[in-house]
Amino acid sequence: MTGFGNVRIKGVSGKEYKFRAYILDTKFQNFSAVYFISNRLVRPDGRISHSRIYCGQTMDISSLFNYLQGTLTFKAHKANCICILPKEDEISRLEIERDIHQNYRFMCQD
Repeated sequence: MTGFGNVRIKGVSGKEYKFRAYILDTKFQNFSAVYFISNRLVRPDGRISHSRIYCGQTMDISSLFNYLQGTLTFKAHKANCICILPKEDEISRLEIERDIHQNYRFMCQD
C-alpha cells in the first residue's frame, strides 16, 4: 500500500498530527484511525494542497471503503484522497477529531 506522503494538521490546541495520505479508493486492513477526506491537488510549482472535505474517526478503517465510494457529497467536492492517523484508543481518536474540528471548517459535516 503506497501512500502519497505525510500531511500535517494542527488542532485548535496547537498540537500537530501527522497523517499519511492515500488515494481515496485504497482498501485498508482492519484498524482504528482518525481520517480526513480531501481533494489533493498538485500545483504547477509542485507544491501539494489538500482541501478539507470531511474529518472523522472509526474503529475499523476497512469498513469505510464502500461508504466512501458511494458518497455523492464527497464526489461533488472532488474527493480523491484519504489521510489516516492510526489510533487504537477510542478516547484518543475522539479527542483528536474534536481538536481538528475546532480548528478547521470542513465542507461536509456530520
